[in-house]
Amino acid sequence: MRIMLTRKPSARWICARCLHQTRQLSQSKRFHNNAVKQQQQQHHKKSVLTVLEERGYINQIAGDRNALDRLLESRKLGFYAGVDPTAPSLHLGHLLPFMVLFWLYHHGHRVVSLVGGATARVGDPSGRLTSRAKTAESVHDINFKTMFAQLGGLWGNVEAYGQRHGYQDSSNGTRELLDNSSWLDTLNILDFLKLMGTGMRLGTMLGRDTVRNKMEKGDGMSFAEFTYPLLQGWDWWHMYRHHGVQLQIGGSDQYGNIVAGMDAVKYIAQNSASDGTGNQTPEWLDAEGKVKEDTSPMGLTVPLLTTSSGEKFGKSAGNAIWLDRSMTSAFDLYGFLLRSSDDDVERYLKLFTFVPTDEIGRVMIEHARDPGKRKAQHLLASEVLELVHGRDEAIKTRKEHEVLRAPSLASLKRQDSPNASGESSNPASSGAERTILPYSLVLNTPFSRILYHAGIASTKSEGARMIAKGGVYIATASAPGEGSKLDFHQLRDQKPDEVAGYIINGVMVFRVGKWKVRVVEVVEDADFDSRSLHAPGWDEWKAIHPQK
Repeated sequence: MRIMLTRKPSARWICARCLHQTRQLSQSKRFHNNAVKQQQQQHHKKSVLTVLEERGYINQIAGDRNALDRLLESRKLGFYAGVDPTAPSLHLGHLLPFMVLFWLYHHGHRVVSLVGGATARVGDPSGRLTSRAKTAESVHDINFKTMFAQLGGLWGNVEAYGQRHGYQDSSNGTRELLDNSSWLDTLNILDFLKLMGTGMRLGTMLGRDTVRNKMEKGDGMSFAEFTYPLLQGWDWWHMYRHHGVQLQIGGSDQYGNIVAGMDAVKYIAQNSASDGTGNQTPEWLDAEGKVKEDTSPMGLTVPLLTTSSGEKFGKSAGNAIWLDRSMTSAFDLYGFLLRSSDDDVERYLKLFTFVPTDEIGRVMIEHARDPGKRKAQHLLASEVLELVHGRDEAIKTRKEHEVLRAPSLASLKRQDSPNASGESSNPASSGAERTILPYSLVLNTPFSRILYHAGIASTKSEGARMIAKGGVYIATASAPGEGSKLDFHQLRDQKPDEVAGYIINGVMVFRVGKWKVRVVEVVEDADFDSRSLHAPGWDEWKAIHPQK
């Protein structure tokens, strides 16, 4: 018989001081964990209106702020933001009111994006002193179709972008994309006057800033322009009745139209039941036939967004930054956002992205340590491009810009075979614009003229002005070989006979500003003509220098 002996494990001895410290540490950890949980719960409980206010979306609220906050937290509300297709694309400034829709959608509310297929034919006079130029019907149709499709695609990106930031389908609300011509085109003028016209007072309409300014300082106001707020009000009434839209979102110049729309919706809502539109009292009326407080129309406006220097955001040298990549390339959109000043970038991150505010704060601290890396601006550009063009395009465009910060001649010259989508897989090659010039337009030619011939400047005098302002750079190779890094030197007083020294293996590389790179391949004159190429000034040069 085998006997197994076991030894009772000895108890570990802990001194009283260590035991006290252990208990204190345990209590401290529990306190910290509870504090984190409470902070997370408080952030989770933060109302969506508070979120919008903290991120800077709210300019004015037409209605009671506390009532709106209470309604947003108690039930699902209907919101809408609209745009008239006066161009074939949205521009960057259009995004702001739609960003509010995106946030509300991800917080479970009902949202409507409205394209003014009908009201675009009238023209919104808000904030204008001159009437809009008349647009051909064919142009209007193209504008409407492209913008309607663009908004649909944008919403698809919003879904994917929101998921990456933690907004799941189960927490989303509902969304619709509507065209107001579907009801305004069939609107009976007598029904319109009977339901709305009798309740709209001329004195109030004439007293609005848009009317007064255009009448006193502008080119006058047409009857069509004068009735624009009424049509906008009818849009709201239609969506209030059929889509449950209680609130309108607009730009800061739309506050007057929103207030007029609120009056119109309330008036029609209180008078439509007696005009054969229903057999029972509508749900939005109380026992006295008044619109219930909880169903009363309200509105909010987003701020007029300007840069720290006072320029209107979304414009570049007076030109709009379009969301259609055929009008503003993804590369140029990224570059525009990358040029955001340090004073503006934090505000733009809050307004045009879903990045949490605490993360934005951390990024700004890192950015302040080394502003030259433009960490905050790269984040802004990447996030906006993901929202507008999708994540793949955002990643690709960021790589293009990062490569062009320190390009090599090989990366700029290489023409990779296209991928399945027909695009180059070489970031630097796809990010840099390129052109071809004959030797006779380059050798012993002033750089101001070369800029004109290459299409960098629209005229020779503009080329001279660009150089005088110090905004144009020319590249040299840092070492022999195409793989070496390029160094850029500011064009100042270089002479025409120095041009040949800047041709590197048949290529000149210019940079305009910080990011715009132009590769100019220089070829023999005969080769240029045999390929049926064209350059500004080439025909004139040949007329003066006939070939033998």
